[in-house]
Amino acid sequence: MKLELIGFTPHLEEIVATAILTTTRRSRPSRIFRSLLEDAERVRGLIEGLSLQHRSVLEHNRVNYLLEASGEEVLELLLWSKFFDVTRLGEGLWLVSTNLKEIVRAILERGPMWRELLRSMEVFAPNLFHRLEGELREG
Repeated sequence: MKLELIGFTPHLEEIVATAILTTTRRSRPSRIFRSLLEDAERVRGLIEGLSLQHRSVLEHNRVNYLLEASGEEVLELLLWSKFFDVTRLGEGLWLVSTNLKEIVRAILERGPMWRELLRSMEVFAPNLFHRLEGELREG
């Protein structure tokens, strides 16, 4: 299988950090988000301190890939998780869409394509990428 990142929700980590703070602050989410756009250190700190047990704050985004795979490999992915949306584009070519919650789950559970998914995170969620990479190395 070959996985290529083709698009993602902009400011993805800032959105995750906003979701974290929305549960503990009285400020409006839009105000929190705007303040985080200008505070990369705070975003990094929130991502580093995030508990990955529940993961609901990782749902508010989309990540899209172009996947070269056989029908059997795609079936394996779909049976593993109902949260990967797959559209056939042609023979052996698929559009795959999911969210960060499912990507993190696939990585932590060593699901289908977990290494490729982890590598792709360096582009759209670099703080979480480095955190997961470190945890996988240690564990």
